[in-house]
Amino acid sequence: MPTEMQEAEKIARNYFDRVRGRDPGVADLFHEDGSIIGLGGVKSGRETIRDFYKASIEAASPTPALIGEVLVNGSRAVAEIKIALADGSGIHAMDLFIVEDGLIRSLTYFIADH
Repeated sequence: MPTEMQEAEKIARNYFDRVRGRDPGVADLFHEDGSIIGLGGVKSGRETIRDFYKASIEAASPTPALIGEVLVNGSRAVAEIKIALADGSGIHAMDLFIVEDGLIRSLTYFIADH
């Protein structure tokens, strides 16, 4: 059985794989009442999260690439990423995952302005 830390890293990496694969099923990695927190807003519930990813994938085709390793402490995983967008622009971000029972309880993202 994987440890809590191994599980958190595996879920975070699976999340990035699904987003890179343009898979709106990335929402299935979240708890039914999971949340995404960032840019002053909260998206709660798996179906709301699914709609969010579907719209993001259609509008911007985000392609995240890890910068360094996924850092893990207990049920928390943090990753620094660069996200390439369909229009040629990019985003520099930090994602903080809280994983419980093999699913994402919350994902908080922090965006840099350069």
